[in-house]
Parts: sequence; C-alpha cells; structure tokens
Amino acid sequence: MNPIQQVIDETGAIHTLTKKIGVGGQGEVWLTEGGKRIVKLLNIRRDAERMRRQFAFVRRLDLGRLHVARPIAVLKAPHVGYVAEFLDDMVSIKELMEAPSENLLSWHIKTGGLRRRLRVLAHAGEALLGLHALGIVYADVSHNNVFVSEPVSATETWLIDLDNLSHDSDPALAIYTPGYGAPELVAGEAGCTSLSDAWAFAVLVWQTLTLTHPFVGDMVNDGEPELEEEAFAGRLPWVGDTTDDRNYCSTGLPPELVLASRLTELARRTFEEGVKDRKKRTSVSDWVDRLHAAADQTVACPECTGTYFVTETACPWCDEERPTLGTVRIERWDPIKEIVEGGRRLGRLPLTSEGLMLNRRITEGRTGLAGRAPHVELERVQRGVSVRAQAGCKAWVAPVGKVGDELHEVTDRGRIIPADGWMVFFDEPSERQRVAVIRGAK
Repeated sequence: MNPIQQVIDETGAIHTLTKKIGVGGQGEVWLTEGGKRIVKLLNIRRDAERMRRQFAFVRRLDLGRLHVARPIAVLKAPHVGYVAEFLDDMVSIKELMEAPSENLLSWHIKTGGLRRRLRVLAHAGEALLGLHALGIVYADVSHNNVFVSEPVSATETWLIDLDNLSHDSDPALAIYTPGYGAPELVAGEAGCTSLSDAWAFAVLVWQTLTLTHPFVGDMVNDGEPELEEEAFAGRLPWVGDTTDDRNYCSTGLPPELVLASRLTELARRTFEEGVKDRKKRTSVSDWVDRLHAAADQTVACPECTGTYFVTETACPWCDEERPTLGTVRIERWDPIKEIVEGGRRLGRLPLTSEGLMLNRRITEGRTGLAGRAPHVELERVQRGVSVRAQAGCKAWVAPVGKVGDELHEVTDRGRIIPADGWMVFFDEPSERQRVAVIRGAK
C-alpha cells in the first residue's frame, strides 16, 4: 500500500490515509488526514458481505459512553473496512512496553513511569468492562488494539479494532493475537468469552508493567523456538509460579516494584489457577479496582520524578528518600453515627507536596468515565492543607468530632485547614456519604 491512499465510505466522504498505526492478520489500521478518524482496511479475501453485517451490528450498539473507536461508516468497494472515531495525539500502548536496550529506568520515567502505566491500564479495563456490560465480548485484547494519549501527563485510553465484537463464543470464529490467547482458544476448545478477554487483559497488564511476557521467562528465552509456542499455550509454568520456578524471569522490571503483592496475586490467580479453570481467573472488574488502588498508592520522587509505591522508604529508581507525607483516609459518614467504623476500607491516600485531586471515583464511588470527573483538590501549604472544590462542585470541612461546632463550606476559591484532624465532606453533612479524614505529615 502506498504511504498515502484515499478511500471512500458509504456516505461518499473521502478519507486520506496518512499513517499506518496497526497491522495484524485481519488487515491494517490507518490514521486519516486530520487525525480525528481511523480506517480499518480488511484483507479483501474475507467475506465482504459478512463483514458489512458485522459493522452494522457494531454500529447499533450503545457505545457513546465508552472510550472505544466506534465505527461510523462502512467503506465502499473495492475496499472492505470501516471508518471509526479517534482522538488526536494517541499512540499504541506498545510504546510503553517496548523498552530500549540501554537507559531503561530513564526511558521508563520519561514515558510516564509506574503511576501512568497503572492508570492507563485501569482506563483500558474500564472500556473493556463497558463492552462486557452490554453482553459483548471484545475478543482481541492486545497491545495492538489499545491506544493511549501521547502526552505523558495524560492517561486517556481507547480500544480500537471493534470488528470482532460478538455476543457469541463460536470456537470456529475465535480470534486472538499470539501471546494473548487464552489456553482454550489456542487449543481450539472454546470460542471467545469474557473470561478469555480477562486472560488477555491480564497479559497486557503484566507486559505493560514488567516489560516481559508472563510466560516468557529465562527457560523460554534460552530455549528452542518451539518453547515459545508451548508458553503461549499456557503449557509451561508462568514466570511467577509458586510451585514451579523453572521459567523464572530475570529480565524486565521486578514485579515487587511495579505490581506489589496484591496485583501479583491477581496475576497468579489468572496464570496459575486460571489456566485450566477459567472461572478462577481474575475478573476485569477486579483488575480495574486494584489498578486504580495501586495508582492511588504511588508517590513521585522529587529527585528523579519517577513514581513508586508509598510502601517504599526510598525511591527504587534513584534511592532518594521518600518525601514527607500526610494521609487522607476515605471513610463512611452517617449524620447520626458520624464516622462509621468497620466494614471494607474505602482507601488511604498519601498526601505529599504534589497534592491530590480527588475525583468522583474516590469521593462518590462512581465508575468508568463518570468516576474521572474531578471533585476536590487537596494541596499541602505552609499553614496546613488547602481544600478547593472544583468549578460547579461544593465541599465542606470540619474538625473530626466537632461538626456541630465548626463547619465551613468550600468553593472553588478554596479554604485552608489544619494539616491534622480535619474532615472534608463531599455533600451536605446531613447526608450519608464518603468523607476524607486528613492526618498530619509523617
């Protein structure tokens, strides 16, 4: 295909293809002139009429609230494919996975570090969950089909390549990218399901964070080429296997630094227990919750700017001492009982000189895109903590145990409170809700 080519869709619109951003067994994905659309060109040998029916099915789905490249028009003959929505400045998540041979840590930090990777993975999982909520299987979760914002300060994440969405799980129509296929797909024993999507998503998480494949350890890297096929089929122990360390991996980033214990346990459930028993695999929902929670538990190093888990006493990338931090505990509030003790912990966030933006996922328990809306900003200042409600939002602050004596409304102009022993309300204190309890620096 020439570097620039024009295609025409069913409405008569002409699209100029400017950059190939993906290629696979089914065809190619091209960015169009202007950067607001992509075109998927499918191999002409495929059944054009069947594919057009598939596109019509996808276009009928309610995908408006999901960050997915929604098809908007089918291409006219002689081409088989479709035009889909896209965003400017998006790149493949592969750019966060393909590490250079030198200066690994510098590259890792420059591409957003640990926190950004955790967050974009959580956002990818939210898009996948949104499809599952519609009863739809995505089928081909892989590094080829997940795109992220190019600016390292952004965490937008979109799924592309929606031409394989399906309600069905026909083994004859199973599709996967090598290395991401669940064992039952590779063996031809089953079709794509939400559980095979969960397997592929777990592979994506592991590869993005550790920069290695969960089944490609030293045993595979140093062995015959055929061993990789065995590994991708799940017939070898995974790199973190608790009973068989033959395939231990000595390359990439240490899992204890980039996944910590809870995310590693989710991986173990998938790649150890979930190889033969699909129902034991970690759900995409659990992955999303824990990825967000892990990102919430990171701090930035003032020296190298890398991010790492707050449980470390020093930056693992440059050995700089961890910055002084306060804590923000998210608790349940009842106007009669006040802070509700017991029950599931809602969160404990570090408060450093970076400050914290509490979004509605944290303040109200919302999920998906709704949970990303900013609500209240906290910033450490010389006199304590600055609390600022975002435009159109309100908040209230009061000392713990003295709500009836001292209560102040907070607007977007902000208010400074003491750095220890105060609460932030996200609704009228007379309502049941979540509250943030601020404790002093340690």
